[in-house]
Amino acid sequence: MAIETWPRETREYLAVVVEGDDNLSTLPVQMAVLAYGVRPAEDDWETAEWDVDDDGATVAKIKIGPGTAFDFSAAPGPKVPWVKITASEELPVLDGEPIRIS
Repeated sequence: MAIETWPRETREYLAVVVEGDDNLSTLPVQMAVLAYGVRPAEDDWETAEWDVDDDGATVAKIKIGPGTAFDFSAAPGPKVPWVKITASEELPVLDGEPIRIS
């Protein structure tokens, strides 16, 4: 699978499919989008949103691009989206498919 390329000037939602047995949309979700190979630190997380994609899958999404917490206009290159879900007894952290900022 080819890595999707996003122009550094774009500002739009980046979504990650999240599978789960419960109604995920009731749980707090955060995302971080970091350079490839970098793992998230506690201060990297930003509040994200739940949505459903065109295929009916549940996704966590966050805006990236100029004017957002994840503005890569000065630092293009490969990035990885991370998702953190706060559940009552668990705190799952998932990594998504990498993207390339051009």
